[in-house]
Amino acid sequence: MRSSLVNKISIISHGLRFDLDMFESSAERYYENTYGYCITNRGAQRRHRLPQVLLLGDELVVSVLRRDNSPWTLRYDGDELNLYYDGEWRQSVGLPEALPFFGKTLTDGVRTDDVISAYGAVTPGFFLYPDCHYFDKGAQCRFCSLRAARSTIAKPLVTDFPRRRIMEATRHIQNSGWHIPMITNTTGTPVDDEDIRHTILEPLKAIHDACDPKIKMHLLTHPPQDFSIIEEFKRVGVSSIAFNIEIYDRKLFSSICPGKDRLYGYDKWWDALAYARDVFGDYQVYCGIIWGLEPVESSMEGMEDILDRRIGLATNVFHADPGTAMARRPQPSVADITALAEYEGKLYRKYPDAGTIYDVSMRNTIDWEVHNGYLE
Repeated sequence: MRSSLVNKISIISHGLRFDLDMFESSAERYYENTYGYCITNRGAQRRHRLPQVLLLGDELVVSVLRRDNSPWTLRYDGDELNLYYDGEWRQSVGLPEALPFFGKTLTDGVRTDDVISAYGAVTPGFFLYPDCHYFDKGAQCRFCSLRAARSTIAKPLVTDFPRRRIMEATRHIQNSGWHIPMITNTTGTPVDDEDIRHTILEPLKAIHDACDPKIKMHLLTHPPQDFSIIEEFKRVGVSSIAFNIEIYDRKLFSSICPGKDRLYGYDKWWDALAYARDVFGDYQVYCGIIWGLEPVESSMEGMEDILDRRIGLATNVFHADPGTAMARRPQPSVADITALAEYEGKLYRKYPDAGTIYDVSMRNTIDWEVHNGYLE
């Protein structure tokens, strides 16, 4: 396994220790975390200017997760940013390049930084309808810090995406000179299908209409009650879609994702995935599961079941975010992450038509690394 991936797995498992204010006075321009959909770091404020990811080399990035008891330390030695493990130097790291479509002001006075989201280090997109009605019922997913983030550190971010605003922001993205392989859109969970049409479908159509030339659009969302909306997603320009079930084990799904279980249903979730696969095609529909929230064997079974259904696999590694019911749950061990990664590698060989959503390394998953042979 490449040393950069060894370090990434360990950092995802343990997090990093560093002073919150270590970046405040930095003159370097880099992509700073806007916390669009999770808090990740206890006590962090915008003024701390924390990067969303670190560059590990070998085209790998890793999430900046501040954890007080981590054996990993991040610190500046002069102008060089270094990683230490139990006091021993491991490697120098870089900061993600500042995104050229940030720092602009739209005609309605809103900053692009507060409209556009960015995933990993390079992939732009939007977080449409940044809320989830399961919180109102006390039935939110137990690992989710979306509402806590949006009511605190991410409060400056916009919540409304009228057509003019989103088209203008999309043109800033496309005219920035940045290589844009796709625009990726994440959503919260509206109350009903009519809200989906208004808060998600309409902005998606605006993004598609603004793109010239057209580019791929990925959508991560909650499946609708009326499956015909999945066809509407495709008609407005979505080229791939993900419905993340998160937990494969049925009983654990019920306890960890109570809203999804009671108000939508485990079996209906799989039905929605199958319907979407028939609309978008084999392996153009993705299902995400989270490593570390169920036994390793259950995650392995779930990964294989997903791929065997001709659905793409999307994994994430659990991180214990402040403001959630699982804030004190241990993150998965290096051994468990490594075992799951090795099994995922076998599955990619068994299902060669399956790929990853992104063609780049992402911050809290190693799907791309596994698919591209970094374990070998």
